[in-house]
Amino acid sequence: MELETIGFNQTKLLQHNIDINAMIRTMEAETRRLIQKNKASDAKKLNDIKRDMAQLEWYKKKSEMGYYDCFKNQGSKRDLNVEQFRGNLTMYWEDMVAQVQRKPQKEGATFRTRWLYAGTVYRRMVEPLDIAAFYREGGTDYINNGRSLHYKLLQQWYKEDGKPPSRDKLDSKKQKVSGILTEDSLFWAHVEEAILSCELLKSENCTLEQGQSSWDNLVKFEEYVMEQINNYAASPEIFLRESSFMKWWGLYEGYIDTCSNSHGSPLINFMKKRSYMKYG
Repeated sequence: MELETIGFNQTKLLQHNIDINAMIRTMEAETRRLIQKNKASDAKKLNDIKRDMAQLEWYKKKSEMGYYDCFKNQGSKRDLNVEQFRGNLTMYWEDMVAQVQRKPQKEGATFRTRWLYAGTVYRRMVEPLDIAAFYREGGTDYINNGRSLHYKLLQQWYKEDGKPPSRDKLDSKKQKVSGILTEDSLFWAHVEEAILSCELLKSENCTLEQGQSSWDNLVKFEEYVMEQINNYAASPEIFLRESSFMKWWGLYEGYIDTCSNSHGSPLINFMKKRSYMKYG
């Protein structure tokens, strides 16, 4: 009887092990299937993202008044179609940034390095569109009130991985500046705030305190823009006749020509001499 019980238990244990092994094989097969499915899904997403980026590249080339201002003004059906590409790209990169945040620090750093270049191109291409929409809808202070966290992290990681440009690199950038995206994806937010400062200075309701603050902001903006120009980090399209930057310059030039605060800064000299005609 005891032998029969032992034999029964051994048979039961063997059957139990077989069941476990079968379950493990099933789980492994399911894991492989999911990995392949995810790879296929990721590949499709990547192809879709490449397509959407290509559409934005084409849109940029066709934007006669400049990429930023065409989208801000929404003057044609083509401008409206860009909303879809912008939305698709934003969802993709928000998810990618979230994946990095979920990974352990070392693994996340390795992961982000692989696609940081693509993320930087995305940021420089798409964030100006977000800025355009923000100010078109009457927003102010985009940097503090409107900027998405994923842009902040992409910029932070780029700075952590980046190196200051050498003289040779600056010479190379000078040769290629005509085709670049403006490197600082916040450039147009600074322009919009400078326009608001000019409009406030010219307003009859501007207080002495507001006037001083606006003037200080404009002086800082001049320094910022000149730094972008000297580093060949700004696209020549900022100097297109109908661009928001040239709108700012028109307001600012009119103000400094009639006020006692006029000063001969490098940017003012650059603009008054029309040196931007040779830029790029």
